[in-house]
Amino acid sequence: MSSKEDAGETGNGRADDEELVLGLVADPGLAAELVNAIGQELPALLAEREGRRERWRVETSSQLLPLDEKGSLPLLDIGRRQREEQGWDVTVLLTELPRWAGKQPILADYHPDCGVGLVSLPALGAVRVRSRACDTIAYVVAGRLGNGGGAPSATTEARRERELAGPLPGFSYEIISDSEKGSADNEEHGEEHNEEHGEETDVQLGSRGESLHMVSRGARGKLRLLTGMVRANRPWRLVPSLSPALAGAAAGAAFGVFYSNIWQLADSYSTVRLVLANAVAVLAMIVWLIFDNSLWERPRNRRLRSESALYNSVTTLTVSFGVFCMYVLLYAVTLFAAFVAIPTDYLATTLGHGAGLSDLATTAWLSASMGTIAGALGSGLAGEEAVRKAAYSERERERQAQREKEEKRTDRRATRAEENES
Repeated sequence: MSSKEDAGETGNGRADDEELVLGLVADPGLAAELVNAIGQELPALLAEREGRRERWRVETSSQLLPLDEKGSLPLLDIGRRQREEQGWDVTVLLTELPRWAGKQPILADYHPDCGVGLVSLPALGAVRVRSRACDTIAYVVAGRLGNGGGAPSATTEARRERELAGPLPGFSYEIISDSEKGSADNEEHGEEHNEEHGEETDVQLGSRGESLHMVSRGARGKLRLLTGMVRANRPWRLVPSLSPALAGAAAGAAFGVFYSNIWQLADSYSTVRLVLANAVAVLAMIVWLIFDNSLWERPRNRRLRSESALYNSVTTLTVSFGVFCMYVLLYAVTLFAAFVAIPTDYLATTLGHGAGLSDLATTAWLSASMGTIAGALGSGLAGEEAVRKAAYSERERERQAQREKEEKRTDRRATRAEENES
């Protein structure tokens, strides 16, 4: 073990055939699942990126990375502690926590002096996350942290920038330092804000040496962050948690299947009117779920308003995706019920013209829309905590709890200020 530590400290003093250990520490949930999936792929990718004879072994660990009292993730402390306890050469944390430099999302942070890095999974988007995470980790480790604790010179940095053209095809990004990140935050929030609150960040890298940040540029980077945060919430889990809503929707849809006046109403509707009825029903369900379960953030702290706008957008998309999945399931069940329960001859007699599968589909469409509105009312029977667990990742629920604590602290400061003035 001592030989590994000595090699890690001297950086370039390693033997060419020495096996180095990369430790991956992930948040529970999607991040942990991802780490387990890519652990076998990374050694070969690292060897390819390094272009040297160094051999890598990857070890993984899953734990909820704790936030400090300020709601920040103490990356340096966690990473260095894990390196010491596990005997790793390099530590990379993977989190569902989004990161910002001003208005731009951060893909990764790393501290070359300490061999510690962090990858923010939401910034990778919602598709091809596995391959993107592999490429980003390999880029950070091989190009930045692979020297095992020796900070590269400016010449080495420039050479590696040319050699490692970029971890993610199609991503526009740049590497910035702490001072540049602080300037970006100042431009976003203004000098007065930063004098009062300090640099806005949810990851603390520590003061030892200069940390670096891989910032995603442009509107596409922001869109990837938004979709990545929705994926982290795993909106498909919302459907089974809403069994009361689904039961109410099924009951309402069944009424439409067995009530002949609904058949005639559906037959008289144009496609545009059916689409409109469908949209109103789904929208009613989304709005009801968000506000009835207190999913909408209303920050009293001005500093949190722009952040809350992002999270409210994520909440809306998460719930919308979940409701859409529920509607598709409801429509499929309703169509099957209509096909079994409604004889086409009897349907034709009721409608006064020939009837077939398209008429059954139209009847099921209107019935499912009616059922969705009934399901919105039935969703009130589901517990608020159950809905929140289904709609949000564990990391997001922790962030919300931290935000509530911060708002309470702000309220207490305001109260004390008023008392002092009086």
